[in-house]
Amino acid sequence: MLWNKRVIITFSNTQSNPNRLLLKNHIDKFHCEFKVRHLVHMDLIQGTNEYKQLSQKLSIVGGEFTLILLGKDGEVKLTTASPSLIDIFSLIDSMPMRRREIDNETC
Repeated sequence: MLWNKRVIITFSNTQSNPNRLLLKNHIDKFHCEFKVRHLVHMDLIQGTNEYKQLSQKLSIVGGEFTLILLGKDGEVKLTTASPSLIDIFSLIDSMPMRRREIDNETC
C-alpha cells in the first residue's frame, strides 16, 4: 500500500468496543470522503496474531482502543484513542500530498 493508500489501523480490546463501532459506522456514513482520501481500514481485535504483531511493531501498549494513521509514505501521522473521522480528514487535508490530490478528486 506504500505510496498508494493511507491506512487507519485500529486496535480494539473487543469487537463490541464502542469506539470501534463508532468508527466503522462513520466509515460507512462518510464512504465517499473516506474513499477520495485513499484510506483503508485495518481493524484488529486483541487476541489475534495480526493484533499482536502490529501492536508490537507500532509499540501499542494495551488499552481498550487505539487508532493509528499511516501516511502514504508509511510513516505514523497520528496516534489517538479518538475515532473521529472529521479530525482525521482535517489532518489528511492539511498534508501537501493531499492538497495535490484534491485537484483530481471525483466521487
